[in-house]
This record gives sequence, structure tokens and C-alpha cells, in this order.
Amino acid sequence: MRSILIADDHPGCRDSMARLLRRLGYRTLPAGNANEALDVLQQSMIDLAILDLDMPQGGGLRVLRTISLIRPQLPVLMVSGHSSRQSLLRAYAAGAYGYLPKPIRVPLLKKLLSEATSSHALVTVSRRTVIRIQITERKPHAED
Repeated sequence: MRSILIADDHPGCRDSMARLLRRLGYRTLPAGNANEALDVLQQSMIDLAILDLDMPQGGGLRVLRTISLIRPQLPVLMVSGHSSRQSLLRAYAAGAYGYLPKPIRVPLLKKLLSEATSSHALVTVSRRTVIRIQITERKPHAED
């Protein structure tokens, strides 16, 4: 089962996204701020991160920049309740795979999840070892 980090400081948004993702067959790992998200990244093997752009303790861009350094192949979807052209450009410049304005449109989320997770394959070598193999080139996606 693929695991997704969901980092959002609004519990209602985080919980509703987690419920949707669990219904779609994903395991979810919640975080309420940037520091919690970085802790999850250090402690768990995740296949995708969904980060709120504006969170306490540095926000989603801080987490995205760290991911770009330590796990550059990890696809990241940024979400924001205050979408603007500037925030979209900042997210892509920092390495985001996709961008979702709030409220999140489920068809767009499903599309981006499918594309982002199908571009990576996981091969389990043993119970504790996982190797990530890049299958296709990572391409950023704008809102449909």
C-alpha cells in the first residue's frame, strides 16, 4: 500500500483529505505543521507528500525544499487556500509535482495522484529495504 504524507494545519482539511485517500487505497500519515511533516519524512518511507503552502513553522515550501535535498525523486503536491499565480510559480520553482487550490477538486486530485504515483515503482528487496526506481520523467502539472 502506498503511503502519503498529508501536512496541513487545518485539522478539518487534513482529516477529510485523509479519509478520501484511505478510500482510494492509500495509507496516510498526518502532520499539522512543517516540523511534524519533517519528522514524518525522517521516520517513514512515503511515496508522495501533500503539503499546505501556508503552515506554521516554515510552511509547505520549507518542507518541499528539504524534500528536494534529501529525497529529490519524491513527488510533492502543494495545496493552498490562497491560490495565486505567484504561489503557483513559487511551488513549481521549489520542485512541486503539482498544485491544488482549496477547496480541492477530487477529479484533479485523483489525476495528479495517479500520474505522480505511476511515475515511480517500488521494489521491495526485503522487509526493511525499499528501492525506488524512476520509470518516467517527472513533469509538473498546472491546475486543469
